[in-house]
Amino acid sequence: MSVIVEFSVSSPRMNLYEATTGVPDVTIDVESVDVANGGDVKTMAWAAGGDLDTFDAAFREDPTTTDVTLLDDLPDRHLYSYRTADQAEVQLYTEWLDLGAAQLNCECQDGTWYLRVRFPDRKALTDFQGVCEREDVDFELQSIYGESGGSEPEPLTDAQTEALSVALEAGYLDVPRSAPLSAVADELDVSEQSASERLRRATKNLALDAVDGNG
Repeated sequence: MSVIVEFSVSSPRMNLYEATTGVPDVTIDVESVDVANGGDVKTMAWAAGGDLDTFDAAFREDPTTTDVTLLDDLPDRHLYSYRTADQAEVQLYTEWLDLGAAQLNCECQDGTWYLRVRFPDRKALTDFQGVCEREDVDFELQSIYGESGGSEPEPLTDAQTEALSVALEAGYLDVPRSAPLSAVADELDVSEQSASERLRRATKNLALDAVDGNG
């Protein structure tokens, strides 16, 4: 039986540790992560709060990142794409992928990553905790859902719920579609790519929740 686990991890050897501890008021909210066949990891993430100009410089100087590109420059948040550099000593995303897990939500502030991940079973979670111990990463468990006696969390993040609500109201989800993706993006004040990614993640999380609920 799959379990949804909420936990935090931190280590000076992890991605963006220097950038986020250098500008601790900024929060990173990961939109998407793609892994190429060669293991190259590309991430798209929002940075919000704090001094974004100072963070921009720290982001680009962080030794764990490369190919940092500013995609959207909004007054209160920036959207970036970046690749994980070879200097990054710990890359946990690929570790839980190898265990069959799926990332549901991922944020970072002041050197600590806060995550919600669906593991295929409790053994996969135990194996992941073993990886953290081996890599000298501090692992702190907040909640486990899906086991006997445990309640299920909401399948969607607040941002995903907002995106679906806007898409429904605008008519983007109608058949046939009565509004373009740009209408959803404009209402959310994000790029069309970000709006599309948020809707896809919301749809996937709802599908996973429905399949597990009927399993």
